[in-house]
Amino acid sequence: MVLRVVLLITINFLIACSSSATSTDDYIVVAESDLPDELKETSGLYCPEVGSAYTVNDSGNKPIIYKIDHAGRIIGKTIVASKNTDWEALTGDSEHFYIGDVGNNNGKRKFVQIHGVDKQNGKTEGNVSTMSLFYSNNDVKNNEYLNHDFDAETLISVDDSLFLFSKSWKTGTLFIYQVNKTQAEQFVEHISEVKGLPGIITGGDFDRKNSRFILVGYGAQLLGRITPFIVILNRDFTLQTSFELSGYGQVEGVCVSSNGEVWFTQESSLLSKHKLVKLKVTK
Repeated sequence: MVLRVVLLITINFLIACSSSATSTDDYIVVAESDLPDELKETSGLYCPEVGSAYTVNDSGNKPIIYKIDHAGRIIGKTIVASKNTDWEALTGDSEHFYIGDVGNNNGKRKFVQIHGVDKQNGKTEGNVSTMSLFYSNNDVKNNEYLNHDFDAETLISVDDSLFLFSKSWKTGTLFIYQVNKTQAEQFVEHISEVKGLPGIITGGDFDRKNSRFILVGYGAQLLGRITPFIVILNRDFTLQTSFELSGYGQVEGVCVSSNGEVWFTQESSLLSKHKLVKLKVTK
């Protein structure tokens, strides 16, 4: 009984700490909004228009692209004619949404998928084209749960290519893969790698205004507490800087609005609430 009380006190303390987000020398908090419960497992974010964004939920949820307004309210839905095996990322270009069905915590997927959804036919089940990606040197028989480098949660569209960023549990090294937007089946090898990051990468976008990549992720601490952060990479994937997102929790998706604001979503967990946050990065 005493142990249970101590655990409850500890959990309540951590929740209180995780909700006390404030501005720092690295960023200014512009706004925070709770997301509806339908988006408590938000896992990707894409904001091509000022004042709104698109998001998806991860594995086991309905295959829907949600449109949300500046306050996180759902203002539209696109049903996608593809199974949500483990949707973890969302990006797009002028013609398509690209859904990264790339989650692979246990390492046993022989290939992952990217679904291209036609934006012009998006009110019901739109036209969908699927790309299957096979990682080079991926031996699924030897992969262990949360102890391999063939997982991913970040997909970014830049010009004519997609870039997939690994969630490297085993080595902590970020591996970056270039993906052809039109090739149905492709074997991919990493084109760049980044070492020395403070944890695993869970989301990202390309900041076109400043020609750089904005990534989010988190590192694990005692009692299940996680430390979220932002990483900024130069256009050539070299590390520019990183800093902690103080007071936040399981950060999953991020996008850079055309006005320069950085938006990110936080998934619901034991220690954090599902929400939409807007920042002005001062770096």
